Amino acid sequence: MRKHARMDERLLNAIADLKEKEALSLAEEMLSSGADPLHVVEISRLGMDEVGRRYERNEYYLSGLIMSSEIFNGIMVMLDRSFNYKLAGNDDPKVILGAPLGDVHDIGKNVVSSLLRCSGFNVVDLGVSVNPSRFVEAARESAATVIGLSALITTAYESIRETVLCFERAGMREKVNIMLGGGAISAKVCEYAGADAWGRDASDALKFARDFSGKETGNV
Repeated sequence: MRKHARMDERLLNAIADLKEKEALSLAEEMLSSGADPLHVVEISRLGMDEVGRRYERNEYYLSGLIMSSEIFNGIMVMLDRSFNYKLAGNDDPKVILGAPLGDVHDIGKNVVSSLLRCSGFNVVDLGVSVNPSRFVEAARESAATVIGLSALITTAYESIRETVLCFERAGMREKVNIMLGGGAISAKVCEYAGADAWGRDASDALKFARDFSGKETGNV
């Protein structure tokens, strides 16, 4: 147990310190020793959270956020290649993710996407600055019932509200659950937009996705 705890701490710190080679090596070692892939993702997420806190304290610049995202994505590629978890299939719950129109930040969204995929969800990632009507189209095309929007800028509030209204006008509001996340989101924003839930981090997003879809456990 102590060895595993030390590995967790080392991986978290390697990501937080932006040590890419060390982080990838540690993640590979953990997977090779039989660690649960979802646990590796969770430790990696905690490392990303620490990078975010350092950015807020002006200890890192934007380049630090970008580097941490590249490290996280590298770990996810490793997980994809290892086949240590079952990829979601067409019959698994679908979640649509995207940053609202006007917001081009995708680091947090990508973390949520990876965590959901490792938990057995079929993720439809629309990318950044997504037009409100595109969320509706994607939901209609995929029959997804969970919609996630991630925002880091306050100017995206109107786009989020318009996205919810688009579902209402399309007669689909009662068929979907809309969750919000990101640094610009709060309970007041959730209420203003008319969304169903909001979260502070990727773990909250996973919990909401499970609750909304009825999926009780991760598919690892």
